[in-house]
Amino acid sequence: MPMLPRKNSIRKSILLYRRILRRKGHGVHSPFVYSLITKVIEERCPYYSFSGIELLRKRLPAQKNPDGIAAHEAIRPKHGALLFRLANYFGSQNILQIGASAGLSTLYLTSYAQGVKCITLEKSPERASVARWVYEKAARTPIDLRVGDYQDLLLPTLEGMSKVDFVFFNTRMESSNVDMFNLCVRYAHTDTIFVFEGIKANQPMRNLWKTVCAHPDVTVTLDLYSMGIAFFNRKLHKRDYKVYF
Repeated sequence: MPMLPRKNSIRKSILLYRRILRRKGHGVHSPFVYSLITKVIEERCPYYSFSGIELLRKRLPAQKNPDGIAAHEAIRPKHGALLFRLANYFGSQNILQIGASAGLSTLYLTSYAQGVKCITLEKSPERASVARWVYEKAARTPIDLRVGDYQDLLLPTLEGMSKVDFVFFNTRMESSNVDMFNLCVRYAHTDTIFVFEGIKANQPMRNLWKTVCAHPDVTVTLDLYSMGIAFFNRKLHKRDYKVYF
């Protein structure tokens, strides 16, 4: 606990550095990445669905957790908005989310259009109960929520999907993240997007991000400090970018 102020200070220093040198696509020569930074990552326009999702956040039930499991674990509004913009920008139709948490992230991922297909895996029955309540209240499209161990659910889920356009890894505390990533890569295509929540949250997540960046099928990665994005488009030159977010 005494180390927390120091960690916060380091984080603020890193973000300040990125804000000065990495903002607005500064120094980025790839048209694809420059457009992604300026039109998606740094966009701040509120979309029509954001207010409804944030109103629902205030009503999240706390289930079997005196600290309020939903309020504590729900995705930050800034991160949720980015998920929405990414799915909207790339028109992702087949979405897989590993780790439902409170379910708000799923709403952000799927609310850009009706008819989006989304499967969400969650190993915790308590979290799944909160997410199910959220989906029943506000999901624009049916969400296929599957509860159980991720390593038991993941392979049959991937095999049953026609293709995977977007995978959101909301699993910062999982020891099997590298294995799940390597399995999902087998089902990725040239337009697939992987997004990782909390790439600096702990040492296993930092190791996972290094694995992602080094993978031969991954071409471009964007390190947003609190999130990571990976692409598989073979037309893009392999490179890792650090971006202010």
